[in-house]
Parts: sequence; structure tokens; C-alpha cells
Amino acid sequence: MSKTRRPLGSLSSVVNVYGEGSLERRVMETTPIERHTRRMYQRREEAWRTLNRQRVAAFLRLFILCFVETENGHRLQPLTYRMLRKTLLKRILPWIHNRFVFTMDEMYWPITLQQFRELDQYLADHLPIVHRDDDWAAIGYFLIEVLCEREKWQRIEKLEREATEAYERCMARLNR
Repeated sequence: MSKTRRPLGSLSSVVNVYGEGSLERRVMETTPIERHTRRMYQRREEAWRTLNRQRVAAFLRLFILCFVETENGHRLQPLTYRMLRKTLLKRILPWIHNRFVFTMDEMYWPITLQQFRELDQYLADHLPIVHRDDDWAAIGYFLIEVLCEREKWQRIEKLEREATEAYERCMARLNR
């Protein structure tokens, strides 16, 4: 093996530079769940830490990867699934419920609308008791109200723009 030579990009070049045993090594492919878990650990986004928006988002992504997107790799142990479900029910959902602020700016919400929709679909399909629970119902009611309010503001802004444009056209005709 040479320390100064680099392979040129072909298998024979790799064998020449690194030796015959270099082709026998296998690359262990990691599943999306494993990659996400490693990134969570590196960024210190574990759910046992004090919760914040980033940690909740990382946990919800892990939860969706494990439970919803089943093509993501190895089956986990039943204990892992129970722990994830318990963390969701005992820590994450109460934290989300207690942190909602009625504002139109998503930056202040504890979860995004997309995360809510993914989790709501899963809860409706697999955990109907939790889906009907008061905490989750309050979260859903809040988001529905905010979306209705948002649509109302968008309609008002559209009417104001149209009125402004009509006024400007009238003033332009008068100034001719």
C-alpha cells in the first residue's frame, strides 16, 4: 500500500494502491432511521432533554420514520416502539398543547402545519383514542381556526389590492 498514491477511479487502480483486500470490505448501509438518530444525537436533539421546537420536530420526524414510513429499514424492537409511543403521549403532545400561542406567524408555533397533518393522519388511523383526546382536539381546533383566520386575511388583502388598483385606474383616467 502506498501512502502517497491515490486511486484513479477504476477497480484495478484501487487494488494497485490499497492492496487486494481493499475490494473485500463491505460498506454497511445505514437506514434513514439510523441516520436521523445519529444526527439527532450529534445536534443534542434527544427527547429526554428539555423540549424546544427543534427537539420536538426531530422527535416527530423520527416517529414518522419509524411508524408511518415502514420502508425505511430494519424493524425495531417492540420496546423501542412502546418507548416512542409513550414519549409522544406523555411528553410531546402535552408540550405542544401547552405551547400554542394564537398568532398567524408559524415561527411561534410549537409544530408546523405539515408536522401536524402527518401526525394527525397517523393518530386518526392508529391511535383513535389519542386522536379524540382533549389535548389533540384542542391543537386541531387551534390550527383550523388559524387557517380560517389566515384565509379571511388573504381575502381582505386581495380586496384591498383590487380596490387600490381600481382607484389608481380611475385617477389615471381623470388626470388625462
